[in-house]
Amino acid sequence: MAETPEQNETVAAPEQGQQQMQLRIDESDTPFYYASTARVSGTAEEIVVDISRGIQPSGQGQATMKIDARVIMSPWSAKRLAMALGQAVTRYEQAYGTIEIDPRKRQQGGGNNG
Repeated sequence: MAETPEQNETVAAPEQGQQQMQLRIDESDTPFYYASTARVSGTAEEIVVDISRGIQPSGQGQATMKIDARVIMSPWSAKRLAMALGQAVTRYEQAYGTIEIDPRKRQQGGGNNG
């Protein structure tokens, strides 16, 4: 199960200039998914993020990506999410060091595993 978010978490909220309010987050009925793979697609009206636990071999030269969750949002919400994720990654790297995304370099001990 996922850990409780830190107090310094970033919330991808509506545009600035809107009235400020206190936000209470209810996670009581929220399903949790571990995602090692994501596929992002979209149109002029929406951005689609498919979340998967991973890609599994399904035959010779074939693999299957089982979609565990799909999030559909407006381009504006997607941009706010991208900014919030960027801020979260920056805070993580400041606390724990650079995240190496190249698996070959991670195996050689360069950067954090993940």
